[in-house]
Amino acid sequence: MRIPAIQNYYRTNNTYSNNQKINAVQTSKPQNVVNMSVPKMNTSSKVNFAGLQYSPLAIVKKFPLEDRLADLFKISTAGDMIIAGKDLKTAQKVLKESVRDLGHVIKRFFFVPEDGIEGAAIFTRTPQDTLEAFNPNKANMYLRETSGNKTPIKTGESFYVVAGDVVEIGNKRIRIKTAPKTDLSVSRPIFSQVFDKSKEAKQAIESANTKSVSALFNNVKAGERSITFADIGGQDEVIKDLKKGILYPIKYPEAYKNSIVNHGFLMYGPPGTGKTLIAQALANETKSNFIKLNGLEMESKWVGESEKNWRELFDAARENQPSIIFIDEFDAVAKKRGGADVYGDKVVNQILTLMSDVEKNGDDIYVVAATNNQNALDAAITRSGRFGKHIEVKAPDTQEAITQIFNIHTKNKALADDLDKDALTKKLLAQKTTGADIAHIVNTAHENAFERAGIYEKMENGTFENADIEKLRITDADFNKAIDSFTNKENKRQPIGFKK
Repeated sequence: MRIPAIQNYYRTNNTYSNNQKINAVQTSKPQNVVNMSVPKMNTSSKVNFAGLQYSPLAIVKKFPLEDRLADLFKISTAGDMIIAGKDLKTAQKVLKESVRDLGHVIKRFFFVPEDGIEGAAIFTRTPQDTLEAFNPNKANMYLRETSGNKTPIKTGESFYVVAGDVVEIGNKRIRIKTAPKTDLSVSRPIFSQVFDKSKEAKQAIESANTKSVSALFNNVKAGERSITFADIGGQDEVIKDLKKGILYPIKYPEAYKNSIVNHGFLMYGPPGTGKTLIAQALANETKSNFIKLNGLEMESKWVGESEKNWRELFDAARENQPSIIFIDEFDAVAKKRGGADVYGDKVVNQILTLMSDVEKNGDDIYVVAATNNQNALDAAITRSGRFGKHIEVKAPDTQEAITQIFNIHTKNKALADDLDKDALTKKLLAQKTTGADIAHIVNTAHENAFERAGIYEKMENGTFENADIEKLRITDADFNKAIDSFTNKENKRQPIGFKK
C-alpha cells in the first residue's frame, strides 16, 4: 500500500493543511475535502487519513520482518536476545516457561512486534559471537538450511543460524540476513523496544564467577581425600604411568632438574572406568592441591569472560603449588576449532597459552584431562608440550582385574563364607562390566540381602534391631540377582563405551 507523503503539510493551530494559499473567504466547502484536523497532536503519534490510522510503527511494519531483525542482528553483541512476537506479554510468558534452557546470561532484550507469530521467535547472540535460533514454544520450530535440509527445533533447543537459513514458526517464515535491504537505523527505536539489563547481568556474572573460582579448592567432598591408589582396581598400568609422570617429579624434583617434564596428561576411555577416582587418588598420593572441573558445567557456570576465568584458575594453581587441575568431560571445552558447535575457539587458544606458560616457567602444575571421546579434541591441544601424554583407561578385560575391583568394593561388606567369588567374577567379566558397574552391582546385592532378610519390612514395622544387621551376610543368590538385573537393564540401552 502506498502511503501519501506527509512532508508537504505544515501544522497551523493544531491543524495539518495543504501548503497552498487559502482564500481568506470561502463561500462553500467541497464535499470531497477531508478534514485533516487532529486535536492535541503532541499527545498522540497517530495521524488520521480519511478515517484510516497509521502509527509510525504501522509504517515501519511495511518493511519485512526479516529486514527489521537483520538490522538488530547487525548491531547485536554477545548476551543480546532479539524477540519477535505479536505482543510483549505473550513473548514474556513463553520465555518464562523455557528460561532454564538458555545456555548463557542475557544482557539486553530487543522486542520486535509482528502479527501472525504464534508464541515468540527468539534469536540470541552467544559469547562465541554466533547467532542462534531458540525455541521457547510448545510447538516445534523448523530450520531450513541453504542446503535444503529441514530440521525441527524442539522446545528448549537452540540451533545456530547463518545467512540464507530460514526459520519457520507456525506459518511464518523468517529468512536470516546479515543486513537489511534498506538502512533502518533511524527507524530502529520505532520498530523495536530495548530492555538493557547489562548492569544487573554483569553483577550476576561477577557474583557467580567469584563463587566458582573461590570454590575450586573446596570442591572435593568430605571423605574423598582418603582415596589412594590402593582403592583403584584393574588400572595398574595407568597408575604406573601417572606415578612416573606426576608423582615422582613432585616428590623428587632434584631427579628431574635436567629433564623435560610433561605437565599435561590426557586420560581417555569409556565412561565408568574410574578416571575421576584415579585423579583424586593421584592428588592425595602427591599431597597436592586438587582443582576439579567439569567441562559440561563450565559453559553454564562460567558465563562470559571465559578466558579471564581460565587465567584466574591457573593463577590460583600457581599460588598453591604443587597443584593438580583435573578437567572431566574435556571434549566439551577443547573441541576441534573452526566449527560452530564449540565452546569457543578463544577458550582453546587460552588453554594452549596457559599450558605453554606452565611448561616455560617450570611450574609445579599438572593438568589431567579426561574424555570419553578423544577424536573430538583439537589436535593442538593433544600434541607434545600441551597434553602430550595420553593414557588409555580401559574397561577391565581380565578376571584378575575384575577380582581386584570386586575385592575393593566388597572389603567392608559382610559376605557369606561359601561365596563363590571365582564364579561371580567370571560372570562379571562375561558381562564386560566396568569399575562403576561392579560398584553398582555390589550395592544392589547388599540391598537384595536386606530384602531377603526382611530388614526393610522390620524397618517399616518399627521392629528393626541392630542385631538383624550383625547376622546379615550377602550370598551368591544376592549377587546373581543383582547381576541378572544389571544384564536386563543393559539389554534395554546402548552398550557402555564409545559411540559407534
